[in-house]
Amino acid sequence: MGSANITRARFKRTGLVAFAQVLVLGLAALPVGCSSEAPSPPVGSGGAPTGSGGAGTATGGSSSGGSTALGNGGSQPQSGGAQSGGASAVAGSSAAGASSGGAGGLTSTSGGAGAKGGATGSGGSAASGGSAGAGGSAGGAGGSSAACTFSCVDACAAPGTTRPGSCEGAKVCCEAAQANPLAHLQSSAKDVGLLLANRFRQQALAYTTVKNLPGDGYKNACEWYGALGVAKSTNSTELLSALVSKFDSFKPTFVADMTMPSGVEDPHHVDRYIYGAVPLEIYLQTKDMSFLPLGTQVADKQQTTNQVRNAIDDMFMMTILQIEAYRATKEAKYIDFMAKTMVDYLKAQQSNGLFFHNVNEAKVHWGRGNGWFAAGMAEMIRDLPTTHTNYAAIESGYKKMMAGLVPFQKNGLWYQVLDMPNNTSNWQESSGSAMFTYAMIAGVRRGLLDAATYVPVIESAWTALRGKINAQGAVSDICIGTWYKASAQEYMALTKLTGDGHGQAPVLWAAAELLR
Repeated sequence: MGSANITRARFKRTGLVAFAQVLVLGLAALPVGCSSEAPSPPVGSGGAPTGSGGAGTATGGSSSGGSTALGNGGSQPQSGGAQSGGASAVAGSSAAGASSGGAGGLTSTSGGAGAKGGATGSGGSAASGGSAGAGGSAGGAGGSSAACTFSCVDACAAPGTTRPGSCEGAKVCCEAAQANPLAHLQSSAKDVGLLLANRFRQQALAYTTVKNLPGDGYKNACEWYGALGVAKSTNSTELLSALVSKFDSFKPTFVADMTMPSGVEDPHHVDRYIYGAVPLEIYLQTKDMSFLPLGTQVADKQQTTNQVRNAIDDMFMMTILQIEAYRATKEAKYIDFMAKTMVDYLKAQQSNGLFFHNVNEAKVHWGRGNGWFAAGMAEMIRDLPTTHTNYAAIESGYKKMMAGLVPFQKNGLWYQVLDMPNNTSNWQESSGSAMFTYAMIAGVRRGLLDAATYVPVIESAWTALRGKINAQGAVSDICIGTWYKASAQEYMALTKLTGDGHGQAPVLWAAAELLR
């Protein structure tokens, strides 16, 4: 789920700077690398699947300033460092600073060189082990709790490298340089994610092209995106290959079928266009250029056709397509368009932080409708620069919504109509609950939400959601797809489904986010 995704932290220089600069003065011009294209290693492995703490044959510190794969220093206290991932006692050469596999570990006691992992100018920020000068990778090294709270996620690299992304000045993209407060959920997330992803992998779709998608075909795109996210987070090349092959029948005529279909009543519908996110995510993971234009052309077309409905569902349907196009190309037009659109939709946010399905036609706090908006904002905050014109408004709306959801959680889940949990006709609904869980996980992982407040909420929700999944990976108590309803009672009367993509997809997103 799957994507960057990037929260950036500013690293401050410390007293070690002068010493480090003397050591590496001649290397100060080397490019910074943020090797985040590789999927994260298995939980607790200390790095590569072999448990060596280094990526492949990398030793954790490069004499030439290169970085090793993401997170290879170990995600548990004392699992990285010089013994398991570093090339030497300082877990990174004096010339290049600590790499992401070298001075590993996520706490200040498990870093490589002392507790710092590197010094500014030598390839690692003294406070955090990330790279601010030449050499080391951005977030995995060192692990001082004093500064960086994020290690590299998805795609980020220094200007001038071949990977998309940017590390601007002393800013790097990083996640969990401090201990991950949700690490204890990762084992179950892997089990759940692979169970549901393989279920989708084996599922035969009722259509083989996107020309005549069913009205709720978007749910399959959402599930596909989630399954791809799990494949990346678990480093499952077999699963990824199967999910890519599943797209074979769609690929030859995808753009024409999506943007210029004949005989389709509403060809430029936001629910159709979300399918463009699938080839974009495939491109992001495989780097197969043949998939890139399939998504970007759809995203471009969306910007020239009015797909605004003022239904809160739009805030995931549109957001994921435009954000994935941004992740794939780093072209600002995609994130600018979507940020502006999201701010317009945020004007409908109510004083309790929630949204009506539609402010004019459906003044009901429908669970999954709010879930779509929550998930869309979670995707947006992964990538929107904090300096962006619309960042403050989106972060504020996101935090207000998350805070507004907490009082309405009951026994781990949220109800079909959110603000009426005590109504006897109301029921706990899985798809909206999973979307809220995903959005909260994203906020905690990026330091936007207070862990002390939200980790217990997430724990309770994740436990309850797992209780809704049967041995075959089918989620129960999922609301059927619906359009506006005039009253809360009509939403409460909607049919409950089991194994439907509306609910399968957000559980996959949540699992992938826990594993990211």
